[in-house]
Amino acid sequence: MAQTVLGPLDAAKLGFTLPHEHISDAPEVLNRWPQAWGGRTKFITKAVEKLKAVRAAGIGTIVDLTTYDVGRDVRFLEEVSRRSGLTMIASTGQRFFPPASPVAMPSRTVEGLAAFFRKEIEQGIDGTSIKAGVIKIGIVGQAPTALEEIGLRAAARASRATGVPIRTHTNAARRAGESHAVLLVEEGVDPARVSFDHSDDSGDMDYFLGMARRGYSLGMDHVHRGKSPDFKPSFERRTDCIKRLVDAGFAGKIFLSQDSEFGGALLPADKREWRETIDPPDGLLFGPRQLIPHLKQIGMSDHDIRTISVENPRAFFSLV
Repeated sequence: MAQTVLGPLDAAKLGFTLPHEHISDAPEVLNRWPQAWGGRTKFITKAVEKLKAVRAAGIGTIVDLTTYDVGRDVRFLEEVSRRSGLTMIASTGQRFFPPASPVAMPSRTVEGLAAFFRKEIEQGIDGTSIKAGVIKIGIVGQAPTALEEIGLRAAARASRATGVPIRTHTNAARRAGESHAVLLVEEGVDPARVSFDHSDDSGDMDYFLGMARRGYSLGMDHVHRGKSPDFKPSFERRTDCIKRLVDAGFAGKIFLSQDSEFGGALLPADKREWRETIDPPDGLLFGPRQLIPHLKQIGMSDHDIRTISVENPRAFFSLV
């Protein structure tokens, strides 16, 4: 079973899954939503309209990695899931990014933060019965700071206690997954329950193969950024690395997603922040419309694509 915002679901029903997106940061987006557009009600209507199109194009599930400290609105996530027909999985966790979040941390000890994560997994989020189905930890640099280490260890202990997997924001260009793994090994976490996301920001096959051989997964969710000269590696290098990992036998250790700022991408262009301006032209459908056709063109099979987009998420988000 996988834990969704509408309750437990047979993980075999997740279908084509986008495992690293941001849908539920509605409060932050609404601060910039033009009042003339009708406030929250119209915002939800527009979001549902867009998400219905995503579902109609073949996406079954979206995993939202917006944590409590960066504007998560789990009630919004539940409503758009119910109305669009898209399965959604909410996250607990902590981002830790500078500048410091105005939201007070529930604890600055490993035990206290792990207890908070477990509460959101086992009891519910923000006074609701909606439970988290994944833990997200944001780590900025090559190695965790003292505070980030608390968060990663807390995530590890909550994961071991509940069976919920972990996804980390990873500085892949600096091989940061290696430093994360040291702490995860100390905490006894099964590598199969961990994904190092934004991994395609590196083009280092030695790094990729080392992490995959140890059993960790690699989230390739910035591939669209490589189409811009402002971001390295290039789109071609990122997709070539995915193909080479598959050829090396590691299709089962790859995830594809977009790390989209969905709500902000619905705003008028002059209201968007910088991250919202780099959403791919096809939004949440960049994968099916652009990335997957390219991967097939360079030699990946339909079986490879299904393994990455359907079978890997089914196994990863199944509670163990």
